[in-house]
Amino acid sequence: MAQTEREPMKVALCSIAFRERLLEYTLDVAADIGFQGVEIWGREPHISEHFDASRVNAVRRMVEERGLRVPVFGSYLRLGATHSNSAGTVALKDVLQTAAALGAPIIRVWASDVSSDEADEHIWRNTVSEAKEAAASAAKMGLVLAAEMHSNTLADTGPCARKLVEDVDSEAFALNFQASSKLSDDEPTERLEAVLPSVVHLHAQNYAPLDEDGNRVERVALADGFVDYAPLVSRLREVGYQGYLAVEFAPSNAQDKASALACDFEYLRSL
Repeated sequence: MAQTEREPMKVALCSIAFRERLLEYTLDVAADIGFQGVEIWGREPHISEHFDASRVNAVRRMVEERGLRVPVFGSYLRLGATHSNSAGTVALKDVLQTAAALGAPIIRVWASDVSSDEADEHIWRNTVSEAKEAAASAAKMGLVLAAEMHSNTLADTGPCARKLVEDVDSEAFALNFQASSKLSDDEPTERLEAVLPSVVHLHAQNYAPLDEDGNRVERVALADGFVDYAPLVSRLREVGYQGYLAVEFAPSNAQDKASALACDFEYLRSL
């Protein structure tokens, strides 16, 4: 009996890759290269941090006119922030309304502003409490919050990101996976394995060390750095991952960002 062929994963471009350009330019590049979706960066000049119905509707029209989708709204909603400057002015209501109007089912969020090894019980408790409340509001609108696995947050390692999801305990709270930029942090495949059931989105970046310790790095093409995406993508396929693989940035030394991003797109598609 012939096996049913699974559809290839979809690949998106994070519009932050062209943070210095207007969103329309980024959408044109994404469509020309062949990306299926664009993760909208949640800041100017791509979109307002405050909900503006007419502007969001205009963005959605621009996206759809190019045959693209918005799988994720890359918000800067920070749950459990400990510093006023990191909390910013982003409000949950604005974020939810913007994502819903964009047709984005997933919202990237941030889990506090403290690394997991520095966070005390109060920070954990406060972050989890805010995440529970935010997830409950998101669930009512059919949306999912995805905490970015990033340094200086409570989701900076695989085990800690898993603990965060388990503590929040909501189907509307998941993870945006990305490999660490530090060689000394958890190995990419182990990092993914620790959180696999909770991954709903993936940011693809790659790095090359600039010193022997690997503490200083530069961004390089996805095929060239110390993160091997082949086993990561293979493992995601094994568990039936339905999300996007999102190219976040062009290499640091790229002279032509669009051409570099096209290479990254083709690399992910080849996997």
